[in-house]
Amino acid sequence: MKTIGILTLVPSNLNEFIQSNLEEVFRDYVTINNYYVSHFNPGDTINDDIVVVTAQSHAMKARNYISANSRIIVLRRSLPSSEIYKITAIPKGTNVLVVNDSLETTSDAVAFLYQIGITHLNLVPHDSAKEFLDINIAITLGEANTVPPHVKVVIDVGHRCIDISTFLTILNHFNIDSHETSRRLIKYSERIVTMDSGVQNQYKDLFMKNIQLDTIVNLSHDGILLTDKDHFILLYNKKFSEIFEVDDNIIGKHLSHVISDSLLPNSSQNIYTNELIEFKERSLLVNNSKIEHLGEPAGIYYDFQEVTHIRHLEKSLSKKLRDKGLVTRYSFASIQTKSAKMEECIKFAKRIAPTNLTVLITGESGTGKELMAHAIHDASPRSIYPFVAINCASFPENLLESELFGYEAGSFTGAIKEGKSGLFEQANNGTIFLDEVGDMPPSVQVRLLRVLQERQVMRVGSQRVIDVDHRVIAATNKDLQAEIQKGTFRQDLFYRLNVLPIVVPPLRERPEDVIHLFHLLMKNYHNKNITLTSQAASMLLNYKWPGNIRELTNAVAYISLTTTDVVDLDNLPAYILDTQTDFNQELTYLTNRCDCEKILQILTNLSHHALGIGRKALENQCAASLINATESEIRRMLSVLSELGLVDSQVGRRGSRITSKGLLFLNWMKR
Repeated sequence: MKTIGILTLVPSNLNEFIQSNLEEVFRDYVTINNYYVSHFNPGDTINDDIVVVTAQSHAMKARNYISANSRIIVLRRSLPSSEIYKITAIPKGTNVLVVNDSLETTSDAVAFLYQIGITHLNLVPHDSAKEFLDINIAITLGEANTVPPHVKVVIDVGHRCIDISTFLTILNHFNIDSHETSRRLIKYSERIVTMDSGVQNQYKDLFMKNIQLDTIVNLSHDGILLTDKDHFILLYNKKFSEIFEVDDNIIGKHLSHVISDSLLPNSSQNIYTNELIEFKERSLLVNNSKIEHLGEPAGIYYDFQEVTHIRHLEKSLSKKLRDKGLVTRYSFASIQTKSAKMEECIKFAKRIAPTNLTVLITGESGTGKELMAHAIHDASPRSIYPFVAINCASFPENLLESELFGYEAGSFTGAIKEGKSGLFEQANNGTIFLDEVGDMPPSVQVRLLRVLQERQVMRVGSQRVIDVDHRVIAATNKDLQAEIQKGTFRQDLFYRLNVLPIVVPPLRERPEDVIHLFHLLMKNYHNKNITLTSQAASMLLNYKWPGNIRELTNAVAYISLTTTDVVDLDNLPAYILDTQTDFNQELTYLTNRCDCEKILQILTNLSHHALGIGRKALENQCAASLINATESEIRRMLSVLSELGLVDSQVGRRGSRITSKGLLFLNWMKR
C-alpha cells in the first residue's frame, strides 16, 4: 500500500488534523505516518512515498532524514467556507493581527486570506519580537495560545484544511483513479474555499448553476414563467415561448404585455389551481404560487400545462400501473374446448372484444367467467392498458366503496393520510372487471350506476369529479332478474350492465370437454399421461360437476396423487362415486340369500386386502370382529358376491379380492 508521511517540527494537534484530512479521501488506499523533526536521531530515515510538510523550512531542516526516493510536497491549505463568514463580518479598514505558529506560516496565512478575497481588512502578520498594542482584533488559525494577551477579540478559525490542489497532486502521483476517492474528494471540497479560485470561483459556480438551471427549465414539458411581485417577467422557458408564440426577449416586460389579463382566470388573490384557459385553440391548465423571501413577497411562479400532454401522461401512468401487475393472464387461446356450445360462446366474445360496450358474463361458479373477461380485454384495443379485477363479494360494504372509488385524505379513521386513488381511476384507459357483481351492496350499486352513466367518479369524502375512460366487464353466478324481484339488485343497474350478455355454459352441458380437459389438466399441471378405464370415464361423464371446471381441476389433483398409470373407479374421489351409485337391486338379491351384516363385514375385510385374501383368513377376521361365519358359509357368500360382480374369487393362493364395483357397493351400503 502507498504511504504518506506527515512531517512537523514538534508533536501537536496539527498532526492529527492533517491526518484526519488525508484519511477523509485516502482511507483504505494509503497508509499515513507521523514524523517530528525534534524526535530525529542520527541515521533515522523517512522512506514514505510522499512526505507532506506545512512549510518549506520544515523540509529544509529535515532534508538529511528524508529518502531521496520520497517526494516532498508543501501543503497548500484552505479554510472551511463556514469560517470565512466570521472574518467578513469585521468592519472594513480594521487593522487585524494574523497569528500562526511561525513567522513563515503567518505570512502564508496573510497571503492566503488576501487570495480568497478578504481584501476589506488591513491584515498584519504577527511577529513575536514586536508589540501590537494598538490592534484589538486577531485572527488565528488554531494557535489561540500564541495570541498576545492584550488582544480583546480573538477569531480562531481553526487549522487550515488541505486544499483540493494538494489532493489532486497526490492522486496523480499515486495514479489513484477510484470512484470512491472521487466521491470523497467532492464531498470534502463542498465545505472548503479553494485557494485556486477563492471568492471568484463562487461566482463561477453560480454562473454554472444558472446554466444548469436554465437547461433543466427548458427540458420541462410545461410552460414555466417567473415574475417579480409586480408581475414583471424574470424568467421563462422555451415551452412557454412555444405555447404563447413568443419570439422576442420578454425579460423585464410586464406579464400583461404577453398574456392578456382577460385570458387569465379572475381571482382576487391571483392564485390559480388547475384553472382551464383557452389560447388559440390550445387548452391549458394554469397553476401558480407566490414566492417569498425572508417573509416578504418576492415573485410569482406560473405553470402552464397543455391538456394533450396531460392525456399522454395519464396513458403513461396507466402503462406503469400495468407494469405493476394489473394485466391479463389469459387470452382466448387459453380457453380449451371440444364443445360446440362453448365454441359459439367464444366466437361471440371475440366479436364483441374490440368494442367499448359493457359486458355482463353470467354462468355457474367455476365455469371460467374470469378467464373469459381476461380474454376479452386481451383481444381489445385496451389490452396495453390496465386490467383491474375486484371481487365484489370479498369486501365489506364500506371498504368496497373506498376500494372502487378511492378516498380523500382524512375521510375516515384508518385512511392513508394522503388519500388513495380508487380502482376505477387505476383502470383508466383499460378495463375494470367486477366479479360477483350480484353481491354488490345497494349503496355501492347507486354509485356504480353513476360511473356507467357519466363516466365520472367521485372519491369518498370529496366533492371533486374525476373523468375516467375505461371499459366495464361484470360477472355473476346469480340470476339477476330473480335478484331484482327480491329487491336486492337495482333494475336500472342491470340494464346498464346487460349491454352485451355472455352466458358461459356449465360443464354438464358440454360433456365433450370433461375427458378432454381431464387429460389436459393432468398433463399441464401434474405432468402425467394417465389412462382412464371405461368405467372411470363413464363415471366422470355421468357426474353433474356442480363446481364445473374448478371442481374438475380439484378432482384431477386428487387423482394425480392416488394413481400412476391407470385410473379406475377406486381412484376417483368418493364424492363422485357416492352421487352416482344405486345398488337397490343388488341389495335385494343379497338380502334374499345372505346375512347382510356378514356380507358387509366380508366386503370390509376384502377392501383392506387389495391383492386378495383366502377364505380361512376371512373366517378368522370375521371371528375377530365377533361375526360368526363358517368357512362353508363364507364360500357361499363369496359365490353370490361373484355373481353380482362385487368380488373376484380365484382358485389358489390369491383367494378373493373386492372389485371396483364392490367398493362402490360397500361405500353405498355404509352411507
